[in-house]
Amino acid sequence: MLTGMAAMTVAAAVWPTLATPARAAGSPPQPLPLPPLRIPASDLGVEQQPDEKIRWLQDAKLGMFIHWGVYSGPARGEWYMENSAVTPENYRKYVTDVTGEQFTASAYHPSDWAQLAKDMGAKYTVLTARHHEGFALWPSTHPNAWHAGQAPLQRDFVGQYVSAVRDAGLRVGLYYSPLSWRYPGYYDVTGTNCLPNSWGYTTDPAHKENARIMKNEVYQQVKELVTQYGRLDDFWWDGGWLGQQGSDADGAFFWEPGKYRDPANAWPVDAAHGDTDPATGKPLGLTGLVRKHQPDIVTTLRSGWIGDYASEEGSAVPTGAIRTGKVAEKCFSIGGSWGYNPSAGVMSFAATMNVLVNAWVRNMTCLLNVGPDRTGAVPADQAAVVRRVGSFLTTCGQAVYGTRGGPWEPVDGQYGFTCRDTTFYVHLLPGYVGTSFTTPSTGDARVTRVFDVATGTDLPYTTGDDGRVAITGVNRTRSPEDSVVGVTLDRTVQPADIAAGRTATASSEETSRGNTAAMAVDGSTATRWTASDGTTGQWLKVDLGSQRSLTGTRVVWESAGTNYRYRIEGSTDNATWSTLADLTATTGTGQVQVSVFRAQARYVRVTVTGLPSGAWASIRSLEVYDRPFGGDTGTYRLVNRRSGKVLDVGNASTADGAAVIQWPSSGGTNQQWKLLPNADGSFRLANVRSGKVLESPGGSAQGAGLDQWTDDGGTNQSWKLVPSQAGGYHQLVNVRTGWCADVKDASTADAATVIQWPPTGGSNQDWQLLAL
Repeated sequence: MLTGMAAMTVAAAVWPTLATPARAAGSPPQPLPLPPLRIPASDLGVEQQPDEKIRWLQDAKLGMFIHWGVYSGPARGEWYMENSAVTPENYRKYVTDVTGEQFTASAYHPSDWAQLAKDMGAKYTVLTARHHEGFALWPSTHPNAWHAGQAPLQRDFVGQYVSAVRDAGLRVGLYYSPLSWRYPGYYDVTGTNCLPNSWGYTTDPAHKENARIMKNEVYQQVKELVTQYGRLDDFWWDGGWLGQQGSDADGAFFWEPGKYRDPANAWPVDAAHGDTDPATGKPLGLTGLVRKHQPDIVTTLRSGWIGDYASEEGSAVPTGAIRTGKVAEKCFSIGGSWGYNPSAGVMSFAATMNVLVNAWVRNMTCLLNVGPDRTGAVPADQAAVVRRVGSFLTTCGQAVYGTRGGPWEPVDGQYGFTCRDTTFYVHLLPGYVGTSFTTPSTGDARVTRVFDVATGTDLPYTTGDDGRVAITGVNRTRSPEDSVVGVTLDRTVQPADIAAGRTATASSEETSRGNTAAMAVDGSTATRWTASDGTTGQWLKVDLGSQRSLTGTRVVWESAGTNYRYRIEGSTDNATWSTLADLTATTGTGQVQVSVFRAQARYVRVTVTGLPSGAWASIRSLEVYDRPFGGDTGTYRLVNRRSGKVLDVGNASTADGAAVIQWPSSGGTNQQWKLLPNADGSFRLANVRSGKVLESPGGSAQGAGLDQWTDDGGTNQSWKLVPSQAGGYHQLVNVRTGWCADVKDASTADAATVIQWPPTGGSNQDWQLLAL
């Protein structure tokens, strides 16, 4: 038996936009949102690592960045060489000459760094193996390299660091910058257009070869790092731009950061310094080289390739929405510069926590930098602050490690949320005033416990009819930088995919490439089911193991921007099928498509009925849900079956009470509607232009005109989508009155009023939902 069906399409993960939405008294609980999705993208022949290979970084939540190099000697920051126009010859003296600014490494004990990282609560570390000055912290074999293996140091700092960090049980990361201020060719790679620089270099044809030698050194050194030190977890690229101008991507033509190099590139890499793909014999680009020897490593986007994760750099406090659809890292320095510079000052503990917490509630991992001095010792004032961070995490780490931001959006300067399994955590920031807090609605979940995370003490609370939890007695003085409250539910915070790991079958499979039906329910968006050819009628089916009360599906197609047309069906016996969502006429091209419905079924089947030329039926993920889920599930145009005209807010008004009419489709946002699911399977229809929702005016009679009004959660603003006898159409039935959205007198005229009227079965009460 099926009830209230609707199919909706979204182009990205679903998250609500308000942390604490205003609800009318007695309004029903609002459902919790689905977990966000990350779909690995491909760039320059390399696909981003799948979730299972980058999950550790998301779970870690905190790493320690270490900027240490020759610049630690003069102690004026890591850009000192360029900022002060120190020539390469004079800059070398900071290693060779015995002065108070000599880079000696006399107190270099990487086990102390590793212990400090653990004291801070970090789960990984990243060391600058080579910064822009071009000095390598290990013995490099490239003939033009400047490195720690040379006199007077004669050390392998990288090797000692890697061993110490591994022994401490932390993950190992290395930073590497391909640019080098030692090479004039860096500013004039073509030899025809020298860019402005601190040293007065001018255009010189010889610079092209100089730049090629620099590039060869990069390939040799990257190969050394990824082959000589065992498993590496993180490769932190930086400095892919050229001549201090443009972006990292702008320099890709020179560095060739993708999977392969072009044999015809104007700056070829000598065979002795490069590497090749054993399968094809092709010369490998930088990411291809790294992945060949470190297949599980993750990298930043700063090489010119898109990277496995994004990086937001600097001490600015993160604001705005949760970072979804990608893995994001916030990196910033505890000191006023990245490299050692005692005159630059140190961030306070409160300022440090403000950056960290605002990043964590936005689903970001943080990389917090320290800058050891010329001897290798971390300054005491920096160490003191990071140890206080560790003390906080000792008591409140459960609200950070392994969590994800959400499920609701944060409010800048006030509060935010993290969640894991059955518990969500409220992070109250210094800008939030008071010792009580009311959460957004917890939907269909029941609260089993509310507690102070730092002490484990239970806190008093009440749960309203709308599902919101009112918490009192929060201690705001113990940890004013982040007062954390835990709320445990009787089920997972976000609805779980009940199709994951179940048995899936298909009409056909591309078995030669491993694209079998099982790949669509393996919990990964990096794999997929693909049919054996490009014909329509291909289907994918999942057996849920028993009959379940379904609330909807989320389908992730292979490609974005492709108009897949399809039908979702359910069956209790694998013999008789009923349509759950009909998208056979959709014009949507979103890669992620969500369908919301109510049905009893054990089997769910997706049948592809239409494809653009050259596309095959191919699904990365078929998710099925048995709990109500919320958020914006897409934007639609509603077309009346009788007139062919669309549901329209008259005169594109944004005012409360503006009349709703029918009008020829114009593409205007006043003709576009977002469907916001309620816990009972009904929806609020929010107009895109005004943000207001379709409603039956309060207390109105049969035949009254529909209007738009500010969302107050009332049942007169909720609509059930009931399938019409005409396939592909629905009646919009108001929850309070039980009456339908009806074009008055079955008119086909422009501006005809849309009223409420008892169901008649007439075509003027049928509406087609076209996903935009």
